Amino acid sequence: MNEQPLLIHDWAKAILHIDADGFFASVEQATNPSLKGKPVVVGVERGMATAVSYEAKERGIKRGMLIGEIKRLCPYAVLIESDYEKYSLFSIRMFEILRRFSPEVEEYSIDEAFVDLTGLRRIYRCSYGEIGLKIKETIKRELGITVSVGVSLTKVLSKIASKHKKPDGLTVIPGRQIHLYLKDLPLEKVWGIGSNTAAYCKKLGINTALDFAKKEESFIKKHFTKPHYEIWHELNGRSIYPVNAEPKSSYKSISKAKSFTPSKEKESIYGQLIENIDNAFFKARRYGLCTKRLIIFLRKQNFADKACEINLTAYTNYPEDVFPLIRKAFEIIYEEGNLYRQTGVILLELKSSINKQISLFEDVVRAQKIEKLYKTIDALKVKFGRDIIKHGSTLKKVEKTKRKQNIGIPIIKMQV
Repeated sequence: MNEQPLLIHDWAKAILHIDADGFFASVEQATNPSLKGKPVVVGVERGMATAVSYEAKERGIKRGMLIGEIKRLCPYAVLIESDYEKYSLFSIRMFEILRRFSPEVEEYSIDEAFVDLTGLRRIYRCSYGEIGLKIKETIKRELGITVSVGVSLTKVLSKIASKHKKPDGLTVIPGRQIHLYLKDLPLEKVWGIGSNTAAYCKKLGINTALDFAKKEESFIKKHFTKPHYEIWHELNGRSIYPVNAEPKSSYKSISKAKSFTPSKEKESIYGQLIENIDNAFFKARRYGLCTKRLIIFLRKQNFADKACEINLTAYTNYPEDVFPLIRKAFEIIYEEGNLYRQTGVILLELKSSINKQISLFEDVVRAQKIEKLYKTIDALKVKFGRDIIKHGSTLKKVEKTKRKQNIGIPIIKMQV
């Protein structure tokens, strides 16, 4: 007997869920083309796999597997240390692409997002599924990674849809087809329902997501708590969970900090700072990002820190635009006669540089020359290494010894 549809209306709302495929491993393959098609395992520094490519999955390698076990199972697997800053930069770019299609984007995790597409069919003159396809193609073209996309009426249903075909999948579940995707779906595969709840459901004669969705409201209220009652609504195509468009900020930064042989030489210390700034901006350009706010800091031999925050009037990814401001900020926090051991910079408020606008008050000719200059510089650095070209200020820098991470610094704010 054919199941009856749960809904007769297809699109009361349209929510898209996007899930990057093997994200960390995919990013490593995108930034190093020689890794494409190879079984890549990320997390060697932790002694276990934190992410694996689909080529690795095909050879039986799973997340959480110990490195020693992986080597025995697949001796030619490529083992890589995690680079969370790199992954977060790709994540920022992915979210920026999503916001080109809709202003309502929820950054659910570093590699997942929800997007409210409701009402956008008229703007794009195509179906919700076609909008999802455009998003997929844009991410693949600009970032070199694949994503799986699901589109349906609610967040729970869109998450079910995105997992229906992986990797590189696109699944659309309109209202009249919800029952077709729930009828064979185990309850524990539904977002928000764990193994204990699934076991409890089986005692009540509920074995699939469709069994759960078809229960009467009075039955759900009697036997389940509020979160599961909300999931029941979502499975029936009634949107309960809104897309939270508040952007996350915990991983939206680029930081560069290096320790060196302790020194009192002012220009040597300044040279170390400039090298960090140059490298941070090179990384921003490499990942197509620009910044409007940065923090520089100096660390003394006794580990006391002093920092200065610089707020820019426009977004940029060229150090040439900030060097005059850096010098002023450096003079504010530098203390004559002190022994310093580390300098660093943190770039904040990162966003895609693709649609970066030139200010009305900006010298257009100068901006074009700087852009051309840094394209040449970046090409040389990619080919020959970052040290092939350096800013003149770094010539006086002292020898570096080791890198350290800076946290918890009191900051002086400098508005420009």
